[in-house]
Formats: sequence, C-alpha cells, structure tokens
Amino acid sequence: MKSKVAKVFAIVIILTIILFAAIQIYFSPTPNFRRNNSMNGVKVNIQVSNDERKPIVRTFEREKFENLSEKEIMKLRDTIDGRIEGDIPCIHLNEDNKIYFTFESGGEVYQPEIPKIKIFASASHYDDKQKQRVIEGELDRLDDGRYYFETKRYSTQFEKYFLEYLRIEIYYTIDGVDYVSTFGTFQDNANEGTDFFNNETLEKPIPPEE
Repeated sequence: MKSKVAKVFAIVIILTIILFAAIQIYFSPTPNFRRNNSMNGVKVNIQVSNDERKPIVRTFEREKFENLSEKEIMKLRDTIDGRIEGDIPCIHLNEDNKIYFTFESGGEVYQPEIPKIKIFASASHYDDKQKQRVIEGELDRLDDGRYYFETKRYSTQFEKYFLEYLRIEIYYTIDGVDYVSTFGTFQDNANEGTDFFNNETLEKPIPPEE
C-alpha cells in the first residue's frame, strides 16, 4: 500500500514540475535561438531602431508564404507578436526612426538587389474609420552596406504620446529564389521614462504622416 502511495506521490510531483516548467516557458520571453529562422540557409538579421531586443523573424520562400492557409497565417502572426508584453522591440521615433537589415546566405553576407518592404499599420483604437494602412517601399543602403528603412507615424494620433503596432514583410531574391521575411514591432514618440498613464488627449487629432 505504501509503495502505491509513494508511486502516486512521485507521479504528482513529476506532473507538477512539468506543469510549472510549461508555465515558465509560456510566460517567458521568446529565447534568442527561436527568434530568427533560416530557409535554405537564407536569413535576414534585423536591428529595430536603437532597441536592444531582437524581433521575432520568420523567413519563407515567397511562393510557400503566399500559399499559407488562414490558420497558418494566424499562427504566424501570433508567433511574431511574441509571447508576453515587451517581447518584441520598438521603434523610438524621437531617437532613431530606422530599421536596419543585413541579409545572409550560407552564413555569408549577401546584398540582394533592391529589397522591398510592406508595412501593415494597425489603426488607433480611437479610430472608427481607418482600420489598417498598407505602406510599400524599397530599402535604402548605408555606407557600411547595411540596408535600412525610415518609418513614420502611420495612424491618426489622438493623444500626446502614441504607440502603434506594425507588421512588416520584406521581399527579396537570393540566388534566383524569392523570399519573404516577416516580423512585428511597435513604434512610439515617447522619450525614455515617459509614463503613458499620464497621457493627454489632443483637442484636434493629427492625421497620419505621409
């Protein structure tokens, strides 16, 4: 009888440990080794503004990306949004409004010809009319060889300090194969130490920047 009780107790302890570990993983930031995948040895390294956090990047062959099911797309978007609050970086427009890109193929730096960018900007929750803006453009180059893109405020500003979410897709070609890399980021106009709880509603909302 005692041996059976001991076995049951041991099983309960093991299950408790497994459950605790699962909870810890679920409510922890995405580890660095899971933040950026490669496809056929191709990946893009991304630095968001001056934020030290790495975005969660997923890379696909373009044809496969465009044929993802709705369920797969929803799972993908949930993944790049991060596990917890603060899991993904933020573009601090007052300090550095750029996103920087370095492309790799087989572990070596690769310079694709004019990568393109598509930004899906979510509207402010105050805005009943504008649901989402789609901004398309091309990446520019810095003298050091890195690619970059300068962002703006894409939603109507209703308060003194704003925070908006951007879902971004990068389109590029390496060795004749078309790829898409996608990630999510926030952007704001608040300086370090700003308390959003002390925000102020603007008398006249400011339209999105063009």
